[in-house]
Amino acid sequence: MAASKAQRDDTADTEKKPRRTAGDGALFKRGDGLWIGTVDLPPGPDGKRRRKTVSSKDKAKAIAKLRKLRRDVEDGLVAPAKNTTSVADWMDTWLDTIASRSVGPRTLQTYRSAVKNNIVPHIGTVKLVKLTPTHVRSMETKILDAGRSTRTAEIAHRILSKALSDAKKDGVVSRNVVELVSAPKVLSKERGALTTDEARKVLRVAASRGDAILTRIAAALLTGARQGELLGLQWDRVDLENGTLDLSWQLQRLKLKPGARPDDPKRFIVRAGYEHIPLYRGTALTRPKTETSIRMIPLPEPLALLLMRYKERQIPNEWNLVWVSEQFRPISSRDDSDAWHDMLAAAEVPDVHLHAARHTTASLLMEAGVDAHVIASILGHSNIVTTRGYQHVNRDLARQALAHLDVLFAAD
Repeated sequence: MAASKAQRDDTADTEKKPRRTAGDGALFKRGDGLWIGTVDLPPGPDGKRRRKTVSSKDKAKAIAKLRKLRRDVEDGLVAPAKNTTSVADWMDTWLDTIASRSVGPRTLQTYRSAVKNNIVPHIGTVKLVKLTPTHVRSMETKILDAGRSTRTAEIAHRILSKALSDAKKDGVVSRNVVELVSAPKVLSKERGALTTDEARKVLRVAASRGDAILTRIAAALLTGARQGELLGLQWDRVDLENGTLDLSWQLQRLKLKPGARPDDPKRFIVRAGYEHIPLYRGTALTRPKTETSIRMIPLPEPLALLLMRYKERQIPNEWNLVWVSEQFRPISSRDDSDAWHDMLAAAEVPDVHLHAARHTTASLLMEAGVDAHVIASILGHSNIVTTRGYQHVNRDLARQALAHLDVLFAAD
């Protein structure tokens, strides 16, 4: 019996419509007999929805292709868009539009330096979507071959990973290939530290040159505080009565806006909400970058006595800073370092970096048998002491630890 016209139309419509197989997802058979599989891809930079397809006349092969495509998309092996952006282009965009809004000026400067000197020269021309783990490893090898340190290679690795993570969030790439590469192992080197005898020699030379330089050198050796923390220390954060130093701010030089007046309180190029207190021209007080760096440390009695005498004789300055230059301005890090090296030369001791004063403090405390956790609390080492609460509980113990350094002022 011949089929009616309505029945023939229904049959034709069924053959024309894609037929999905249960459990296979976006797999269907076209009217021409070809099996088609489709997978949605992450949206590209334009935000538009896209798909990728596979096909085969054999259903089993189509299913296998579709499953592989799904795995590749999940693993980030399929680029989210046709993108000709190079690594160099993206790094510039990332620095200007993302990193500049999330990190402080000094950190941003470190990022820019690493990108300019260690990332772009080696992989800058590579298309972002074509970047592979091999490229990353090659970059790190070339950094080391150029005579740079393992720390430099590790920094480049970390910054590139941050940039690619943001590229993935923005849909520029489907994966962060740096995550597939182990970061270079940083080889620790002896950074230098003065012995007890050498530290005493430096203090004796400093004492012959006045209270300002003596207290500055003594503070470096007796507290292990960082250079910026001490240069930015103000008298209202020095509690001579209770014996504490509040290291919640640091002195930092910030980049000025083009054409900005040197006394304009909004003269610095900083992200919105960046906490800072303008001082003189390009200098400002800023918050340390980590919470564990913002700390209260005990003031050892020998240093407290020196500071008390120094405060009585010091001519006040408009920023209430503990140490200023002869022109009554904030001291630059370069001038401060020069004064340190001058003291070392005059004392005829090894010429080590100013930061080595922190290692000297740590070494002296270790020699005195002080517990490593107490040393970490004093120096603000976040890998050992992770909460300010621990520091508060152990304030008395830390003060006792610093008291061991009285030997620096003992007579020969």
